[in-house]
Amino acid sequence: MAQGKSAEPLLTTREESAAPMTAVAGNRIAFAVGPEPRETIALADTATGRVSGRLSPGKGVIQTLAASADGETLYFTAGGSVWSVATAGGEPRRICPGQWVLVRPSGSLIVARNDGTQVRLFEVSPENATERAIVLDSGARFFSMGGVRADGLVAASLNPVDSWWLRLGLVDLTSGRTTQLPGDGASEVVWATWTHDGQILALKQGMDATIWTFTRTGQ
Repeated sequence: MAQGKSAEPLLTTREESAAPMTAVAGNRIAFAVGPEPRETIALADTATGRVSGRLSPGKGVIQTLAASADGETLYFTAGGSVWSVATAGGEPRRICPGQWVLVRPSGSLIVARNDGTQVRLFEVSPENATERAIVLDSGARFFSMGGVRADGLVAASLNPVDSWWLRLGLVDLTSGRTTQLPGDGASEVVWATWTHDGQILALKQGMDATIWTFTRTGQ
């Protein structure tokens, strides 16, 4: 999609393609491919739309995807764990438990774990799995998380306790502070990330409603 233009198909394949997806260095994109349950990752060239490779890790449904800065490694979550696999193919390697994974510009991983009552964040080394717990504001509730900016801010969709709408928010990985950004009261943000120049790119979902009156035939 480009501003002022109609949306165009990105891929030349007719197979089902879906989230999770992530940008990969070298003008590529990695995404889940095939019918549900989606357990295969495909790589495609964004200029031509041609699928250039496929990875079938065999670890279950692909839940989230992220890529290293050099584009040589993919990180994904499946079966309650964070895994790494080379974009060129090979055997996946388990790193740690987790349901969500992001990559910081510095190369470390941001891993989310849900213990059934709350989501907790950890900064994890992809090499040796050493980790640091990120202490967040009390009451911080996530629906989804996008990319990490160089200054350690995460663009996220928050599920606040005082609103029916999912709200756009920022999570500071250094201080643990979570900040809700103003909404329009008529839509919710289901996903957000950063553009190359540091702006927020968000996916918003609106709601329209109408009220109908029904009467019995002949009355």
